[in-house]
Amino acid sequence: RRQRQMCIRDSIYAVPLFVLALAIELAWGWYRDANTYRLADTVNSLQMGTLSRLRGVLQIGIGGAVYAALTNEFTAFEMSAADPLVWVLAFVGYDFCYYWSHRMGHEWRLFWAAHVAHHQSEEYNLSTALRQTSTSYLNFIFYVPLYLLGFPPYVLITVGSLNLIYQFWVHTEHIRTLGPLEQIFITPSNHRVHHAKNPEYLDKNYGGVFILWDRLFRTFKAEDPDRPCVYGTTEPLASWNPLWANLHIYVSGVRDMLRTRYIRDAFLLWFKGPGWRPRDLRDGPAHDWQAPKFNPPASGFARAYTFAQFWVAVPLSFMVLFSEMSREMVLACAGLLAYGFYVQGTWLEGRAYASLLEWLRLLATAALAWTGALITKAWTPEEAVWLSVYASISAICLLWAALSGRDSLPEAPGERPALSKPPEAAAS
Repeated sequence: RRQRQMCIRDSIYAVPLFVLALAIELAWGWYRDANTYRLADTVNSLQMGTLSRLRGVLQIGIGGAVYAALTNEFTAFEMSAADPLVWVLAFVGYDFCYYWSHRMGHEWRLFWAAHVAHHQSEEYNLSTALRQTSTSYLNFIFYVPLYLLGFPPYVLITVGSLNLIYQFWVHTEHIRTLGPLEQIFITPSNHRVHHAKNPEYLDKNYGGVFILWDRLFRTFKAEDPDRPCVYGTTEPLASWNPLWANLHIYVSGVRDMLRTRYIRDAFLLWFKGPGWRPRDLRDGPAHDWQAPKFNPPASGFARAYTFAQFWVAVPLSFMVLFSEMSREMVLACAGLLAYGFYVQGTWLEGRAYASLLEWLRLLATAALAWTGALITKAWTPEEAVWLSVYASISAICLLWAALSGRDSLPEAPGERPALSKPPEAAAS
């Protein structure tokens, strides 16, 4: 548990570097007139990443318990973390297990329900890499063989973190091909294919670091310059609600279970592909993989206000994750932050009730601040004052927008559309 907390803390220390990389990619795209970012899509991806960190307060710990039991009772060998060869084998072995975990994440609805969150973005940029699921509690089973073999837990946790960090940089359209490296490693070109919903690109290129597994198991597909990648899922999410983004496949699966007359199909649907449905429910709507991107109108105030609120929520979420508060107070704070992300989504979707939901959030923030200071002693009165000041400033912004009509303006002009062709072509 301590090692896992250290890895989470280290990943948070990397956040400034991730943000800097996003800023550099954004600036480069604007400079070359080949922007790959949309504000709402980017904020939604970053919300998903923050929520995935917050789930630490709800972590069930099943995987950790299983790994501990295996390490203590059933390991085949005693491997030393001081041996460099152990690290090399662990790194390669972890990526092999990741390949199968990732592949099942596309081939079984049970795992796709969690993994789909990473594929919902209709853009492809570094923020997409940070769009992570908050419901992935079963994937630990794919790494059990490594613990059975006797790799030290610290080594596996470390190489797992390195595997995840490697995958960050491949989420970009500004690096086209890398020559011979395309034959060995996952590259931006290889991974663009994985995120594409073009029929010929579906369910390809599952590796985390190495493309060798895809070549070996015949799931490799090279990017075709004449077939630009179209990103997103074949059944679009069509929402900026990060909570729904994490849950909608589970909800649709349960609905099918309750509607079908065939008990066997109700069970099998979780172990079939995402597009499979029970035999009496197979007449579903057809989806156009070339349909326009989800882009509901939102006022300039809504976009600016949401952007500012998100960046306030990020440091608050880190404080919650590593606080010494009671579990009940931590859960309350995490729940309020999650609700705040939902409200941000309603602003970005131009919902008429977004302002009302935001007023409720600000009132709840002030109430929680003083409850924590005066009753539970979760923080000091000074911290409660700062939270109240934040809520008051936000309320003043809402009043100003309502009285001036700023919250009802049409979508702010001037945002460049995302790429529809390779950066080189756009730049030329």
